[in-house]
Amino acid sequence: MKIIPPKFYAAFLIMIIPALGTIACTTTTAPFFYTNTFNVSSDHFREIREGPWDVIGYTNYRLFLDHEEKIIHVRGRGSYNKKDMEDNYDFHIEKISEEWFPGAEGIIKIHIGYYKRYEAVRGLLLDTASEFPDYAIRVGGYSLGAAWTQLFLLDAILHWPERDILAIFYAPANPWRSLPKKYQEDLKQHTIFVRSLWDPVTLMDAVGFHRYGYNITIGKWWRVLPSQHEPAQIIRALDEKFPEPPHGQD
Repeated sequence: MKIIPPKFYAAFLIMIIPALGTIACTTTTAPFFYTNTFNVSSDHFREIREGPWDVIGYTNYRLFLDHEEKIIHVRGRGSYNKKDMEDNYDFHIEKISEEWFPGAEGIIKIHIGYYKRYEAVRGLLLDTASEFPDYAIRVGGYSLGAAWTQLFLLDAILHWPERDILAIFYAPANPWRSLPKKYQEDLKQHTIFVRSLWDPVTLMDAVGFHRYGYNITIGKWWRVLPSQHEPAQIIRALDEKFPEPPHGQD
């Protein structure tokens, strides 16, 4: 029997994983209704990233209330220190039951590094959402911040299934290791994913990432380097995809 060299498998994976990622990121699975103040753009991406940030443990987040519009904004990001690397590559799996997500059916498995990020701020976020039950909830995140805020998104939807909840995630890492289809369906109407064609952070989980919302692909297929995950690259790609209208036009 002829044995196929390991190098062949490595070359095959190098070719096939980006292809699968491109297919995954271009799939649109649900409609999405934008609002004037909550839309995909380079300006919105800058808002997601801007500080100053509040910190609990080593979870960086922003939570602020728009009392005029009755909106709760939750934004997440990484802290850009060695803890980010530890969390990103901590691939142990945390099994979640209904003790975490109310009424959960089936076992939800979560990347434990991202779980720890969300666990630090979960009580504060849910308490605030409970305190203002008539407020809409808007969730945003970039990269690692987009990973742990996905956990908050599912939490909020399961706590308040009839509430106005929308989320936009830029270049998100994947927090799920097993997410029952029921919850993927629950999340569809609430979520936009924005990812670049050649983003290694999102391509790493190309095979297993549950794309449960409206997916927007940005960037150019021939622009391999830089990797299109850095903020400057994302801003350029967003401006290309969503250019500002000519002066004097809406």
